[in-house]
Amino acid sequence: MATNVYERLAARLNKIPLGFPPVEDGAHLRVLQWIFTPEEAEIASQMKLRGETAEELAGRLGLQPGNLRERLEAMAKKGQIRAWDSSTGRRYALIVFIGGIWENQLKRMDKKFARLTEDYFNKCGGRGLFDAAPALFKVIPINRAIRPELEVYPFEIAEAMIKGAKSWGLRDCMCKKQRQVSGESCKYPTSVCILLSQNKEHAFDNETVTKPITIEGAIAVLRKAEEAGLIHCSMNVQQGQPYICNCCTCCCVMLRGVVKWNQPHAFLKSNFVANVDEESCIGCGKCEARCQFHALNTNDGTCKVDTGLCVGCGVCSIACQEGALGLVSRNPTERTTPPASREDWMTQKALSRGVDPSDLL
Repeated sequence: MATNVYERLAARLNKIPLGFPPVEDGAHLRVLQWIFTPEEAEIASQMKLRGETAEELAGRLGLQPGNLRERLEAMAKKGQIRAWDSSTGRRYALIVFIGGIWENQLKRMDKKFARLTEDYFNKCGGRGLFDAAPALFKVIPINRAIRPELEVYPFEIAEAMIKGAKSWGLRDCMCKKQRQVSGESCKYPTSVCILLSQNKEHAFDNETVTKPITIEGAIAVLRKAEEAGLIHCSMNVQQGQPYICNCCTCCCVMLRGVVKWNQPHAFLKSNFVANVDEESCIGCGKCEARCQFHALNTNDGTCKVDTGLCVGCGVCSIACQEGALGLVSRNPTERTTPPASREDWMTQKALSRGVDPSDLL
């Protein structure tokens, strides 16, 4: 009986445009069994993305509103669903697995869950998540690495995203935490995930997983991540970005999607590419040591860029004391424009994956 409940929940999560693909040996179900009790899975498997009050959901499921409300509040605290106050009452909604349920288990993470999810990701290999356009992530270049004469759009500037928000939050990176608990820690800082609320002040004040910070604090985290050699990434949309992740190829599920699992739509390169002023380059190799994609080579005494491997992050350029490295525009045929909004992204992803989430809305 319990397995059927988890299969129904897995199928419902997989109907969301950013899916939750099954794997043959049931590794996806073992992940859900760790997160949800059978009773919680039964409720979640019938919830909608748009949100309902406890009374509305109880009426649809034939349950008592009071008892259901208590369960929903407990599920929200465990990060299994979303809960918020609205003008029509408190509402509860289903959320995605990647970018939602999984990250919300940060405080509950233990070695068993870390191994279960790592096993699932490896067996899934990004299939159903990153093998259909549009990509979830887009690399955001370090602004000071871009040649000053170039035009840069607001969705290509991490500082502009931060300054355009009304609230800012900070989380430990779930990807790094999972690898750390599994015994595979990396050298990079962990507390580097910046959450943004575009419309609400004090949005993170009552969060248990997210620490509220100031705009100055968010920019300081950005600078810390740049100096450490992490790669700025955000959702692949033009406006309303909900986060800025600072990523490494050893831990980040999205970057590993390309590097390890060869999935072309895990993330998009920025619209810029590293460029070397050979007269200024002294071939010191500091840039090469910082490139996580092995796109630079200084073997012959000057830096050479493999533009096919370069993601245009600019991490290399801030290590160049000679000012020989910077970012220039990619060829027009290689430049990309993100979907206008999260709603447009969801529509495009659903069409690309061939799923119809209309009964979840």
